[in-house]
Amino acid sequence: MGERKKKQSGALSAAVRRVTLDDVARKTGLHRTTISQVLNDRPNCWASESVRQRIREAVHALGYRPNPTARALRSGVSHVIGIVAPGVIINRTMGLTEAAAKGDYTVTLSAHHNDSESEDRVIRRILDRGVDGLAVYPVDPGPHAELRRLVQSGFPVVTFDGASLLDFDCDDVSVDYAEVGRLQARHLLQLGRRRICLANTQPEARINAIREAAVRDELKLAGVPEPLEMRVNRPMTQEYVAADPLVESFRGFLAEHIGAFDALIGFDAMVSLAVRVFQKLGVRVPGDVAVVGSGNSMLASYGTLPLTSISTADDTAGVQAFDLLLDRIRGRYAGPFRRLTSPAALIIRESTRE
Repeated sequence: MGERKKKQSGALSAAVRRVTLDDVARKTGLHRTTISQVLNDRPNCWASESVRQRIREAVHALGYRPNPTARALRSGVSHVIGIVAPGVIINRTMGLTEAAAKGDYTVTLSAHHNDSESEDRVIRRILDRGVDGLAVYPVDPGPHAELRRLVQSGFPVVTFDGASLLDFDCDDVSVDYAEVGRLQARHLLQLGRRRICLANTQPEARINAIREAAVRDELKLAGVPEPLEMRVNRPMTQEYVAADPLVESFRGFLAEHIGAFDALIGFDAMVSLAVRVFQKLGVRVPGDVAVVGSGNSMLASYGTLPLTSISTADDTAGVQAFDLLLDRIRGRYAGPFRRLTSPAALIIRESTRE
C-alpha cells in the first residue's frame, strides 16, 4: 500500500513538474543557450533552419513554456500591464486586454471602490506585482496622490477620462462627454420629445456633469423646458447595478412622475434598470417614454429591450491606450504627454424606434 502511494506521488510530481529549458536541451542534444536564442528570436543566433525546426518540435512535444517570472528577473521586463478600474468593468478594458494579448502582454486587473484611499492602495498593490505599465480609471473626485507620483516619476501610465478628472497632465484617452450629451438630446428632440428626464446615480461625478450640461444647452437652444431630474445617490458598482434597492428607488420615483416626462436620458446601466421598472408599471417604451443611454454596452445590445445608446468606440480606445503605454515602455516615444479623444456616435435601437 505504501509503495503504491509512493508511486502515485511520484507520478503526480512528474505530471505537474514544469518542463524546463534543460528538458528541451536533453531531448534535442543542443545547448540551452542555443535553444534560448532560437525561442527568443535573437538576431545573432547562428542556428540553421533544421536546428530551429528540431527545437520547435521538441518544445511542442514536451509542452515547454517559458517561465515568465524567471524571464522578468533576467530582463527586468514582466510583459504585464496593470489596469486599475472601478467595480464596473468598462468596455475599454476589453479593448486594451485584446491589444495587449496581440503584443505578447498579459493584463492584470484590480478594482478600486471609487474613493481616493482605495485608488492609492490598489495602485501600490498592483505595482508590487511587477508590471511594466499601468492603465487607470481615476476616481472622481480625488487628489490621486499615487497616480500623480507615478506620472511624475516617468513610469508608463495612461488614464481613461483623465482629461476631465485630473489637475495634472499624463497620457490619456478620453470620451467627449459633451458630445455624448448633445447626441442624446438632439436625437430625442428630432423625435418630437419635449419633456425630458435626466437619470443619474452619481450627480457629483464630473463626467456626468459635463454630459448633463451639454443636454441642458441643447434643450435650451430648442426652447424646451428644464429637464426633470432623477437622482439616486448610489455608487454604480457591479454588485449594486443588480441590487433590488436601486430598482425600488427607481420604482418610487417613476411611479410618482408617470406622465411628467416622455423621454429618459442616462447611461446604459441606469436606464436599463429604468426600462425594467417601466415594464412592471405598464409604461410603454418607446411609446410612452423614449429611452437613450450612453456607453453602448452589452446592456444596450442584449438587454430585455435593446437600448438606443451613444457609442464611444471603447474597443478602439482600449487599443489606443495600449499603444500609448507600449510607446513609453519600449522607449519609442519620450515626448510630451498625448491626449486622444474617442469619437461618439448614435446607435439607434428599439428604445427610441417608433
